[in-house]
Amino acid sequence: MTTIIAAALNTRHTHSALALAYIKAYWEKAPGRIPIQICEFDLNQTNEGIIAELILQRPSILAFSVYIWSLLRSIDIAGAIKAALPETTIIFGGPEVSYNSEWLMQQHDCIDFIMRGEGEATFAELLQCLIDRSSTAETKGITRRDGRTPVANPDRELISDLDTIPSPFQAGFYKKKHSFTYYEASRGCPSRCSYCLSSVLGRLRHFSVERIEADLDWFFKSDYRQVRFADRTFNHDRERARRIIKYVKANNSKNINVHFEIQADFLDEDIIELLADAPEGMFHLEIGVQSTNPVALRAVNRRFDLETLKDRVIKLKQRTKCHLHLDLLGALPGDSLSDFCKSLDDVWVLQPDSIQISLVKVLRGTPLQDSLQKHEIAAMPTPPYTVLRTNSLNSTEAVHIQDIGKLVEGIYNCQRYPASLNYIVNRLFVGQASEFFRQLAGFWRERELPFYNFSPENIASHLQAFIAVSCSEKALAGMLPSLLEHELRLTQKVPVGSNPAITPQFANVVRRTKYRLQPGYRVLWYKYDPIQLSDHSIENLVVQSPAPVTYRFETDLSATPDVEVIRLDLADAFVMAAIQAKADDCCWADAWKKLWANIAQPDFAHTLEKLVTSGLLYEVADAQKNTRQQSE
Repeated sequence: MTTIIAAALNTRHTHSALALAYIKAYWEKAPGRIPIQICEFDLNQTNEGIIAELILQRPSILAFSVYIWSLLRSIDIAGAIKAALPETTIIFGGPEVSYNSEWLMQQHDCIDFIMRGEGEATFAELLQCLIDRSSTAETKGITRRDGRTPVANPDRELISDLDTIPSPFQAGFYKKKHSFTYYEASRGCPSRCSYCLSSVLGRLRHFSVERIEADLDWFFKSDYRQVRFADRTFNHDRERARRIIKYVKANNSKNINVHFEIQADFLDEDIIELLADAPEGMFHLEIGVQSTNPVALRAVNRRFDLETLKDRVIKLKQRTKCHLHLDLLGALPGDSLSDFCKSLDDVWVLQPDSIQISLVKVLRGTPLQDSLQKHEIAAMPTPPYTVLRTNSLNSTEAVHIQDIGKLVEGIYNCQRYPASLNYIVNRLFVGQASEFFRQLAGFWRERELPFYNFSPENIASHLQAFIAVSCSEKALAGMLPSLLEHELRLTQKVPVGSNPAITPQFANVVRRTKYRLQPGYRVLWYKYDPIQLSDHSIENLVVQSPAPVTYRFETDLSATPDVEVIRLDLADAFVMAAIQAKADDCCWADAWKKLWANIAQPDFAHTLEKLVTSGLLYEVADAQKNTRQQSE
C-alpha cells in the first residue's frame, strides 16, 4: 500500500504549514486518489524524535516543505530516513530549494526530486507518475535524477486561476483548535525589491474575493485568534482591500485579529476611514519601511514617498485602534550605521506599537545575490544568510544593529514602559532614540547582560543602572526611577509597597478608622510625581515631592493584571493616603505642612465628603450595617 506523507518543520508548535494543506487540497480534489498524510513538527522537537515518528509510519513517498529555518535539519532528517527506509522516495519543495536544486541534489544523495516554484500542480503530476511508475522526464517544475546526475526539467507555468486550488480550510484539513495561521489572498507582488523572494514569483495573481469571504466565514466560526494575510501589499488594489476590510468588520463577531501587510504611502483616505471605527485588536497592520535612506532604497529597487508614509502612519495612529508594526532592515547596500540610525529616529517619532529591526538576508533566488557575487556585501554562507558586512558597514557595526534590534524588541515592543522610554529619549537624549539604543547596547555588552531575559523587573533595573552611569543630567536622571517604578506597578498583580524612605510617617495612627478605601484601591508614594512625568510636566515636581498616586488593582489574583491609575488632585490623594495609613484626622494638617509647606492646606472635610460621594471611600459603620441586613 502506498503511503504519502507531506512533512514540515515549523518555527513554533502554534504555526501551521500552509503549503502542505494546499498541495493536499489540490491533489485530493480528484476523487479516488490516495490521501496525503500531513505531519507537522517544530524546531523545539529533536531530530531523533521526528525521525522515529516518520520511520514508524514507513512512507512510500515523503515530501518536505523546506524554508530558510528548516533546510539543514530537513536534510539531516531526510538522510536518516533514506538510510532506514532506502525504498522511500524523498521529495523537497519550497522557496529554500527552488533556486539551487541541482547543486543541492549533487551534495545530498538522499533527495530524489526537488519541486521548484509553485508546487500544487507540479506535486500532483509528480505523485501520479510515481504511483503509476511512469517517467518523470516530461514533468515540468522538477529537478530529478538521471542515474545519479541531477537534471532540471523546464519550469512550470504559474496557475492562472488560483481558485482552482481548493480551500484547505473549507476542506477540513485544518483543525479549528489552531490559534494562528498564515493566509494567502494573492501570490506575487507589484514591487520588485531585490532582497525579497516575492519579487521573483511572477505576476501578481489573486484568489477571488468570494473565495476569501468564504474562508473568512470559516475563520470567524473557528477558535483561531489571528489570521495573518501573507500578501506583500494588501492595499495594492484599493477597491479589493476596502471590500475585504468591510467584510471583516461586518462578520468578525469574535474580534479575531486580522493581520495585513500594507504600503502606507499607498493608503487612501477611504481605507483609513474604514479602519477608524474598528474595535481594538481587530486589525494588525505591518508597514515595511526598511530604510529612509534614498541611496539604500534605490540600491534594492524599493520606492516610496517618505513624507506621505509619515502622514499616513500618523493618521492611522490618531484615528484608528489598529496595532501598527513598522519594519526596518539593517545592512542594506549603501546604508551605513549612521544612515540606519537616522531611519530608526525617523520611525521612532511615529510611535508605532512595535518596531522590528533585523539585518537583511541574501535569500536564494533574489537579485540581492548579485551584490554578493560582486563582493559588495558579505553574508552567512548557510541559512539564514544574514548579511554580516557591506561596503558601507563593517561587521562590528552589523552586530551593533542586531543588538539594537534585540533591545527594541525586548524593551520597546512590550509596551510596558512607554512613558519612561519617551522621557529618556526626549529629556536625556534630546529626541535621538538611536543614540539612546546605541549607548544602551554598549552598556548591555559591557555588563554581559542577556539579550533574552526582558522581564518587567529586569527592564526597570537595567534602565535605571544604565541612566545612572551614562547621563550627565543628574537632576533629570534622578526623576526617572519614580516613572520606572510607576510603570512597573502597572504590570503587577500584587504591587510592591512604597519605598519607606519616601513614604511619610503619620502621627496618631489609630486601630480603626471611620472610612476605608474601596477594595483594590491603594495609594503609593514616589519621590517625584510619575503622572506629571508621563505628561511631560516637570515644573512643580520638586514642590510636590514626595507625591502620592492612587491605583485600582485587580482583586481577583487569578485574573490578568488590570491596573488603573486614578487621577486625583494632591488633596484627594493625600486624604486617601492618610486613611490608608489609619491616621487620625486631627494630625492631617501637621502632616500636610511637613510634606508641602509652600502649598496651601486644603479643606479636608470637603475633600473627605467628595471622596465618599465619588465612591472611592466608604464608611465602615455603614458597610457593617449593610452586611448585617444582607445576612438577615
